[in-house]
Amino acid sequence: MAERINLSIPEQKLAQLIRDGHLCAADFSCLDSVSKQKVWQLCLICCKKRMCCHQCSYTDCTQIHLHLGADK
Repeated sequence: MAERINLSIPEQKLAQLIRDGHLCAADFSCLDSVSKQKVWQLCLICCKKRMCCHQCSYTDCTQIHLHLGADK
C-alpha cells in the first residue's frame, strides 16, 4: 500500500487543480463530511464547465469563484 500524506489546501487552489485537469477527486479522500461536500460541488461545477461552457476561461471561472465565495 502506498504511503499517505495528510495536507490542507485552499479551496481556490483545489478548484484550480481540478478545473485544469491536474487532479481528480478519485486521486484523494476527504477527511470530513464538510470537505467531501465541497469537493463534490467543485467537481460538478468543473465537469459541467468542461462539457458545455464556451465563454469560461478555465484560469478564472466565475461560477467557481461565486460558489466558493457563497460559503464565506
